[in-house]
Amino acid sequence: MIASRYDSPVHVTEAIVQALADAGVEYVFGMPGGYTGSIFEALFEHPTIRVVQVREESIGSAMAEAYGRVTGKPVVVMGQGEWIAGNAGQGFLEALLGASPMLILTEMSDNGPLSHHAPYQGGTGDYGSWDAIRALEGVTKRVLTSHHPAQAVQQVQLALKHALTGQPGPVAVVFHGDALRGTVGPDSQPRLYHTSAYLPGRSHALDQAAVDAAAAALRAARRPVVIAGNGVRVGQARAQLAAFAQAVDAPVATTASGKGVFPETHPAGAGVMGTFGVPTANHLIGDADVIVAVGTKLGPVDTGDENRALIDPERQVLIQLELEPLNASWTFPIEHALVGDAAVLLDALRAAHGPDVSAREATAAARVAAVHEAHGEPVTDAFTADVLPMMPQRLITLLQEIVPDDTIVTCDAGENRLFMMHWYRTKPGGDYLQPAAGGGMGYSVPAGMGAKLARPDQPVLSVVGDGGFAMSLHALMTAVQAKLPITVLVLNNGALGWVLHGMGPKAVGASFDAFDYAAIARAIGCEGTKVESVEQLRDALKLIGTLDRPHVIDVPMSLAVSFKDTVQPLASERWKRSE
Repeated sequence: MIASRYDSPVHVTEAIVQALADAGVEYVFGMPGGYTGSIFEALFEHPTIRVVQVREESIGSAMAEAYGRVTGKPVVVMGQGEWIAGNAGQGFLEALLGASPMLILTEMSDNGPLSHHAPYQGGTGDYGSWDAIRALEGVTKRVLTSHHPAQAVQQVQLALKHALTGQPGPVAVVFHGDALRGTVGPDSQPRLYHTSAYLPGRSHALDQAAVDAAAAALRAARRPVVIAGNGVRVGQARAQLAAFAQAVDAPVATTASGKGVFPETHPAGAGVMGTFGVPTANHLIGDADVIVAVGTKLGPVDTGDENRALIDPERQVLIQLELEPLNASWTFPIEHALVGDAAVLLDALRAAHGPDVSAREATAAARVAAVHEAHGEPVTDAFTADVLPMMPQRLITLLQEIVPDDTIVTCDAGENRLFMMHWYRTKPGGDYLQPAAGGGMGYSVPAGMGAKLARPDQPVLSVVGDGGFAMSLHALMTAVQAKLPITVLVLNNGALGWVLHGMGPKAVGASFDAFDYAAIARAIGCEGTKVESVEQLRDALKLIGTLDRPHVIDVPMSLAVSFKDTVQPLASERWKRSE
């Protein structure tokens, strides 16, 4: 029996906020504007939902994407229609392609009965207006449109359901002005109930026969490898992944977006696979006779544009664990496709496999060590030279040495991301987020802020190039105001490195004038260190985890290393030439 949510009338905006509170929503990121102002007002009476004001909407969407990826739970991005649809699209795109749950609440600025006459800012899609619904449809999983108060409340509940069901993603509710006026109550149509009645629970459904068949194939494997994707993170299945890998004695490689779900410093950690991955992972996968892919679509960049030397269903047995049925056997035909919750499937496959690993040629740790010895990159002077401008390999070596194990590292787009993905080895207890789905610049700093809200007790390090940092400088105002003490490491080479190195001698629009980013940060209210020696950099990095406000570290970087130095031999020619 489920009782009606209301026994007396309440204002529709109060009911919307109650629906969010019922669902356990903890944060709203955004800026009041348009008709959403009345929802922000209703939040005044609900201190359990914290409003984090951002200075521009893309900051809120990137924060929400990172929060959703780390926790598997949606938060709200809210603001006026044209700026939510126009400014915040980058975070929505990353969430859509990377499967981060998110709830977007916005409006049409439609001016009620005059909406068909194209009022100022109106987004109804009528003649002379812009179209809020179509603008959001391209970067979201689904868009719901509310015309009336009770419909508005229920669609907020259903949007949360859609954001969490199947492959998670961003779902938008677009309110007509009339939907946010008036009351709802016991006589409302549709009738309103508690939000929990709509939310999906963790599915424990299993096709046991399919699990048993996959387990038999894996039990007979001589050289199995596990490939772990971002779905392990969003599905909160890291503990199950670790237990599974240990039980079946298999090395674990990750996709680019999955980096961080299994510690690369672990003896069985093979590192990132694919075009910009590491030789150890690619050689282990290419040599495997059975591959278990969990929480990954096995997309082209991860598979060297589907290079058969890496993954080949004609010579390898492929087992895929996937939440979304459409993603199973999408890029490769899969012999054993297991559809369901990653944590549940990993536990079930581990139990069905049992303790027998007698078929293995060697232990996972021994295989990783042997392949690394044969194919790992040599340690050159670039990893040890204490000179400025600094080589990226040396900077990352320092990070490896100094950064606490439980740090959440966020990266940006461009060469800085490739350098970190290629040379930084993730540690147990931490995490690693990068824009490996949409891949837009300006992601790292707001993602670090979202991660800090999701895991306030863990240190956060945002690694960003000077190009991406300039796009997100204003995020530091929110970080100061919201008391989010993250460390921001600016790799300052005075250029869009990937663009500059991709264009070569005919580079256009790829270089920057010199700016003192540490001084700008201090002016905003952050700590700021402009690095002039390696010892000064060491001292600044040692403050990670001890801060009471954001700290920006501006490091002069060499341009002697390019993205081409991280491209793997199995990559197609398009990646070896340019961006």
